[in-house]
Amino acid sequence: MKRIILTLLIVIAVGVSWIAFKVTTTSKIAYVRSVDLIYSYEGMKEAQQKQDKKEMELKSNLDSLQVNFQKAVNQYNLDYPKLSKEEKFKREKLLTIQQNQLKGYSENMETTIKKQDEQLTQGVLNQVNSFVETYSKKKGYELVLGTTSSGNILFATENLDITKEVLTALNDQYKQTPQSN
Repeated sequence: MKRIILTLLIVIAVGVSWIAFKVTTTSKIAYVRSVDLIYSYEGMKEAQQKQDKKEMELKSNLDSLQVNFQKAVNQYNLDYPKLSKEEKFKREKLLTIQQNQLKGYSENMETTIKKQDEQLTQGVLNQVNSFVETYSKKKGYELVLGTTSSGNILFATENLDITKEVLTALNDQYKQTPQSN
């Protein structure tokens, strides 16, 4: 998820940097530390907690399936000396089917987690971007840049950094918005 966010932030920051090049020096310009803004946003924290809970539920289900499979294998190994050739074949076939189902569930779980994670991240980024746009217009900014850890803004004075004030306003708005579970 961090790689997805970082990639999106880099793309956004490069585009914004190009626009900054075109803006005249009399424009009101500021920047936000994008990663700090995203990860300190209460909406992101809450969404991540919900995602972590869903992920733990899926992994718990997988763990249960793995335990059941291991019990079946252990039982087969205990019964092996007493089983007829035909019964061994049937049990091995069932174990193979169970193992394939376990593998399929695991792969589906990973795909589901990744997809939900991407949707969560995109949803939060959309919320933050929309808020920053509204906030910037309200405060009279003509350009708000986003910094990333890859350093697309090499230097700016701290008085241009509006991360804290944007984050405070963003979290205040989030607290006032009714949340659906």
